Amino acid sequence: MENDLHAAFMNKERAELFLNNLAQLHTDKTINDASHAALKSEYSVNLQHARIKIEGIKQELNSRMALKSRQLGVLKHELANLDARFKVGQIPSGTYLRLSKNPQKKASDLDAEIANLNSLIGAQHSSEITLPESTVLTALFSSIFQAWKARTYAVPGRQMWTPPAQPAAPAEITAPVPSPDTTSVSNLHILPDKAYPGGSIGVIATVVNSGQAKVQHRAEFKINGRLEAVNEMTIEAGQNQEVTFMTVGGAPGDYHISVDNATGFLKIIPTA
Repeated sequence: MENDLHAAFMNKERAELFLNNLAQLHTDKTINDASHAALKSEYSVNLQHARIKIEGIKQELNSRMALKSRQLGVLKHELANLDARFKVGQIPSGTYLRLSKNPQKKASDLDAEIANLNSLIGAQHSSEITLPESTVLTALFSSIFQAWKARTYAVPGRQMWTPPAQPAAPAEITAPVPSPDTTSVSNLHILPDKAYPGGSIGVIATVVNSGQAKVQHRAEFKINGRLEAVNEMTIEAGQNQEVTFMTVGGAPGDYHISVDNATGFLKIIPTA
């Protein structure tokens, strides 16, 4: 998303620069009225497209921030309930630490994501958007290349001209083929598997890498087939890793719980 917004701002700023330069050239009588009108129309369209693109991206960022804020609120509610259960002695310290570790990390990550989304939403210029170093270099070379193609030279007594030669296209870079996912999920535990509305529920499972190489795996936690949370992890060859998700009891009823291919059932009991 940062890349798209940065590119849209660059397009906007480039169109604004071209329009300013065009106005100066027209004032200096360097170009005729017909060329001025045609180029002004082209650059104005580019500027409008860039503004629409920026607005669309920011609307998407606002939607994403609202979702992240709701997820953070749920996590904080879960942690508060878990903390209360620990303080009253319902769960031992070891279980409390195990169940709270993952939600606390997720809450911290969500705080960072929300801060970054706020920064992007408030950005007014491309310089306010921080990109990864590799992306910055790619954008820089692309900008230089585009400027080289568009440059013109003013020669006294001669018509302005553009070099006809085009540089060779960069060699195509083939993305590496990703390693197959050799993971599976087992030992799914729902703690507790019967709860009241609003109660904290922990879902714990074991992700096993049965392959011969280290893999990146995205564990997906779903309730009734709806994605609730994900956990990105790296698992060494032949190793396993425990993953924990937290949720809150909803309306009374039976719920299908899954972490990837492992499934279980949760019952929410009506309060008396």
